[in-house]
Amino acid sequence: MDKDLKKILKPLIYLISLIILFSFMMYGLVLWEGIEGVTFLKCWYMQIITFSTIGYGDLFDSFKSQSLTTFNTITIFFYMIAVAYAVSNFTAFLIEGRMKQYFFYKKVLKRISKLENHYIICGIQDIGYFVVKELHETKRPFVVIEKDLNELEAIKKEIPDIIAINGDETDDTILIQAGIKNAKALIASIETDKDNLFLIVTAKELNKNIEIASKVVNPKLTKRFITAGAKYFVSPFMIGGMRIASELIRPQVVSFLDRMLRSKSAVGVRVEEVEIPDQSKFIGKNFIDVFKESGILPISYYNPENQDFEYNPDPHKTIIAHMKLIFIATPDQRIALEKAVHGV
Repeated sequence: MDKDLKKILKPLIYLISLIILFSFMMYGLVLWEGIEGVTFLKCWYMQIITFSTIGYGDLFDSFKSQSLTTFNTITIFFYMIAVAYAVSNFTAFLIEGRMKQYFFYKKVLKRISKLENHYIICGIQDIGYFVVKELHETKRPFVVIEKDLNELEAIKKEIPDIIAINGDETDDTILIQAGIKNAKALIASIETDKDNLFLIVTAKELNKNIEIASKVVNPKLTKRFITAGAKYFVSPFMIGGMRIASELIRPQVVSFLDRMLRSKSAVGVRVEEVEIPDQSKFIGKNFIDVFKESGILPISYYNPENQDFEYNPDPHKTIIAHMKLIFIATPDQRIALEKAVHGV
């Protein structure tokens, strides 16, 4: 509330200072014209040279009139205060706002420069918002790009340490600043299919190896998204239909997944995957060895030999290179297993 009040009061203070300064000028015009009976133009000229501290001379020979001398003295004194106040507020407005924004942006870019294999979420007004929440809860590095400043401010209240850029999601410069050259994947979740298609093409030009997942509003355009370079796509209508059917067909499975995703007692618990790299110490071992070291027992795996998944695997199954283990774990358990299979 205090921050919101300051945002409202600051422009008001600057406006008041300018009004005070303008009021003094108008007050001087009226009194000078009334005391000396000279033209408005001469009074205005006298005000300007007094206000600007140029002081070409006293047009009205103030020493001949005690009242005019007193008035001029008071006017000059209050002019100095009003000008100093207005200038200081205006300078503070420029420096505080722009400099603060500049240094904050430099800090954001510095944090991004340290990221590798991170995710870039473009657009957080619908699907993108939930992508951000999921990546945050599962402790994965990501950068947000959003052109709507209000949306960014809202999500910063939920995730204060979020790395975010305010700008056009399809702009090459913005994408480069977000670290697209070193990014693992990009999520295209802008409002329209047209914008998402343009974003996919732009992203692929900047990093041909980046994986892209996109929102597809019109399912009929799916092939175009694949042609443009999207590896994964999600249709809100398709997902919604599958969810409704699942609620009716397998309600307990849906409840299980919902609790996994939303329960406060199981924050971050997810169905995860880890690929076994070449030279991993787990090659030649079995799933029981994985459980002994990490406490994780795979519930499935992807077999690179037949390029298919095996479910309810034999715990004595021998692990080979590029096998992908599927398991349920917390973010910390997943990170520990990733380090173990990579020998970190």
